[in-house]
Amino acid sequence: MIVSFAWTTEAFLVGNKTCTRRQWKESYFQQWLKAWREGRLVHEAYNKSPRANGHSVGLIRLTCEPYRERLGDMPESDVEAEGGLWKDKDQFIRSFGHPDLCPVVVRFDPLYRDGSSRIPRRK
Repeated sequence: MIVSFAWTTEAFLVGNKTCTRRQWKESYFQQWLKAWREGRLVHEAYNKSPRANGHSVGLIRLTCEPYRERLGDMPESDVEAEGGLWKDKDQFIRSFGHPDLCPVVVRFDPLYRDGSSRIPRRK
């Protein structure tokens, strides 16, 4: 399976992005849950959707089971884990939508192409 990072590709490539929130259909969320439960933890990271001529820029290894979380309940620390492109949680929520949205949260370690761990580099 793949996940595309589009406007957070650079944050992913330098190891600053270790979490992503997605408004996925329930059926796609269930595929990710199944992958986790079957131990399929490594997935492709794309710079944008393959349908938009995106290509693989690396790999991710899931670090916990994907779950839904209300945006208003996300921890402030996730602003940095999401790539650090927003000044605070409120700005992140405004860019995503409404605090009552419940996107899927995917936590991961960015990997090199050979599957070895990257050492996260913080700003």
